[in-house]
Amino acid sequence: MALLVCTATAVCAQKHTLEIKGGVIATSTRNTGCKNKGILDFQPGLVAGGSFSWNFMDAALRAVAEGYYALQGEKYTMDDNKTKFESDISYFKMVPNIRYYAPYVPVYVGTGLYTSFATERQVYSGDKVSESHGNKEYYKVMDFGTRLAFGGELGLGEFKWLAEISYEYGLANISNRKERKIKNQALCISLGVSFHVAGRQYRHF
Repeated sequence: MALLVCTATAVCAQKHTLEIKGGVIATSTRNTGCKNKGILDFQPGLVAGGSFSWNFMDAALRAVAEGYYALQGEKYTMDDNKTKFESDISYFKMVPNIRYYAPYVPVYVGTGLYTSFATERQVYSGDKVSESHGNKEYYKVMDFGTRLAFGGELGLGEFKWLAEISYEYGLANISNRKERKIKNQALCISLGVSFHVAGRQYRHF
């Protein structure tokens, strides 16, 4: 009983932080298994979401539960340099990760895994006036992969501005076509705010 009381007290004493952020994302795919060795290009998109974090007792580590919306996709030009293929994929992502905050410097590095659920998948070809294909013809609903992030916080007290750059490396084949194997990759730059919401404030910086 004493151990349970001490554990509960320690958890309640920890600092909890809420983040809200948004930004731009440049996405592409690693396309293998296709006989046509066309040219892949980056597809710009948007990202928006937030996270809730729990600080460990030394205040240098945070366990982070993050969720956000991302508009991703791919651009693909066939070998004839005329036929073009473009996709837009709307994802909702869940990213459990761990962050390490450097002593005396308000910067951090984080790593974790992400799981994505596609809510909409649209495919265009040629000059984009052709038919937009249905959800299941080209892409699967589920995706997962790894994520590496580097960011920093600026401000005093409970409220801080934050900036982050992250890279995601997809591990799942999201293609529904046997002749193609497609794996996502993305580079994201986001800005936002963070603020202390519960527990004791640690003076780590």
